Amino acid sequence: MTTFRSLSIVALVASSCLLPVACGGGKTVARTGFVPMSVPLTPNADDKETAEFRLSSLTTADYGAVRVEPVTRAPGAEIELDDDEWTKLKDVMREQLESALGPAAGTGTRTLVVHAAFTYVKPNTPGLNVAPQTQMMKLGYGEAACEIYATIEGDPKVVAAFSSETDTKRFSTEKLSRLGTAERACEEWAKAFRNLLP
Repeated sequence: MTTFRSLSIVALVASSCLLPVACGGGKTVARTGFVPMSVPLTPNADDKETAEFRLSSLTTADYGAVRVEPVTRAPGAEIELDDDEWTKLKDVMREQLESALGPAAGTGTRTLVVHAAFTYVKPNTPGLNVAPQTQMMKLGYGEAACEIYATIEGDPKVVAAFSSETDTKRFSTEKLSRLGTAERACEEWAKAFRNLLP
């Protein structure tokens, strides 16, 4: 009897790992082409979920102001949000980018134009993120992914680009709201993109 119970528990755990995201692997989001595929994004050595590019010749003399274009949905992106949530999240992303990049203005006369898109958004399911059992399975955890790039106004050449994916942190309050993970990601992505610029 004990053996049967043990086998049943093992089978239950093993089968649960077949569920999407259940065992912590998350969704791998392929490049969508929002950042042109000709741009060679290089994996970040400290963050395997992030890839970056910056034109080696870019300096602060190349631009004197920063403009963030309206945030959009990348081609083919899965965005599991209703209209109000989607509008709110786009605003959060743009506000975070403007906040992070505002002080980044260089000494030049042209404008650095920033283009950002979500490539995937799965909101948290807060009700599943309370009990330890469901948290272990990560069934209610959200995920988000983005692609961001910058050009100098009047020139289509990409001077900096970035892609990243993130999921819910277990020991956090972000899991208690539907947009918590994606909103936290927006802040982190904006700061990381700022760090790409000279």
